[in-house]
Amino acid sequence: MTGEHVLRRSLIKKVLWEAPKERTETVFRGYADGTHVAMSRDIPESILDQKLRDVCGPCNNGWMNDLENRAESSLVSLLRGRRRHVSETDAAVLGTWAAKTAMVRGRVDGDPYTVPEAHRTHLMNSGTPPEHLTVWASTCEPHPSARTRHLRVGIELPGTSIVETHEDGETWVIGAETRRSMGYVTTIVINHLALFIAEADSSDLHTELVAQLDPTGRATKLWPGPQEFDWPLTPVLALDNIDAVSGLLQPLPGNGTR
Repeated sequence: MTGEHVLRRSLIKKVLWEAPKERTETVFRGYADGTHVAMSRDIPESILDQKLRDVCGPCNNGWMNDLENRAESSLVSLLRGRRRHVSETDAAVLGTWAAKTAMVRGRVDGDPYTVPEAHRTHLMNSGTPPEHLTVWASTCEPHPSARTRHLRVGIELPGTSIVETHEDGETWVIGAETRRSMGYVTTIVINHLALFIAEADSSDLHTELVAQLDPTGRATKLWPGPQEFDWPLTPVLALDNIDAVSGLLQPLPGNGTR
């Protein structure tokens, strides 16, 4: 297993934003003889600068690295607010990059991890986002650093009837088996670019998220159905507008906000 930053380090250096800040975390370890030893470590303030050690080397150095390289040219222009025409192909690559980044971001908060394994496998094998995943992009007021919100959500799906068959062949419905559908919404803001990613393990929850989250026509959909567009987009969203989109949802316990 190798370390994978939520946001690629080389990309950070190319974007005009504040240098990553760190905070020091100190813990005290006690021993049987009654002594205590202070142990300190520096942790990035921005969650996008954190490193996860649960990505295998072949993925980290293979398809994930290839995706970062393909997305970087468009990303740098968008992040810096430069005028650029984004083709359908570029939009699809940006949407795929956003989906991958949101999946990695979701690992930071630990369980419950709401990205189905089948979705991660699809992204790896096909190079495109899985079903029940939507990505929007918007131009936002320039933000000197980076910020993200990851909210886990869930709904109860309609139950499947539990049927009992008697010896005489007569059947009785004795209950219903319910299933909980899980998903998440991630917002990522870096300089002039705001990304909204909604993903779920069912069409029911995904449809509900899209209905709530589509930022009232003020964002461009990168996936599915990527289309060409000119950057920067109008209107320009304020940070309060972006936070308000996240506020539409009722998160599950343990959601992460940084």
